[in-house]
Amino acid sequence: MQLHWHRRNLQPSPNPALSTAFSAAERNDGCVVPLFVLDEAILSRADALGVAFMLGSLHSLRDWYRRHGGDIVIQHGDPTTVVGRMAEAIGAEQVVWNSDHSRLARERDQAVQRALSRKAVAYTSVRSYQPTGMNSATTLVSEPREYLTNPETFGIATGAVPQLSELAEYEYDSTPLTAGTESAQKRLRALSNGTTYRRCDDSDYTSMYQTALDWV
Repeated sequence: MQLHWHRRNLQPSPNPALSTAFSAAERNDGCVVPLFVLDEAILSRADALGVAFMLGSLHSLRDWYRRHGGDIVIQHGDPTTVVGRMAEAIGAEQVVWNSDHSRLARERDQAVQRALSRKAVAYTSVRSYQPTGMNSATTLVSEPREYLTNPETFGIATGAVPQLSELAEYEYDSTPLTAGTESAQKRLRALSNGTTYRRCDDSDYTSMYQTALDWV
């Protein structure tokens, strides 16, 4: 049984970690259970535009899973607790996710790795960028339906995709950003303290362009 933890990448393909989970399920005659955690640490630092985009992507992703006979587990809380609890509930052989290089993500992932290690659950962090020629790592199995299972089989509760208005506790300001406003200052603080992902921090992304430069 493979537990795929969706984070930034809310699409079925290209999704190297999801492809890795499907490949492992295919080899071991197992199944894949997808998970998304509404992470309080992320939500409390995000802006309305980013959260609205995330929720829309999550809706589309859930629709895809349901069309293929499965569903994505959506739970609200601390990933350190939720991921480990889910792994135990389904008897996961491993937990798989795509790497993320923002400071907040690195700290979160290290905490989750420690929690999984204490439970003796294997985990794999897959490079978000796959070099040319590694198509097997970015291509889904031909019949996802054969390797997806409904979380209800395990008695696992999965929440609905919330509306932005239902996350009022985070006091999102949906007005356009204007210089000098609190929303603009919040975004600037997030960028400066490393809680917002920047592509220039992604070593995989940098390596990709360094490879291209090597040809020049």
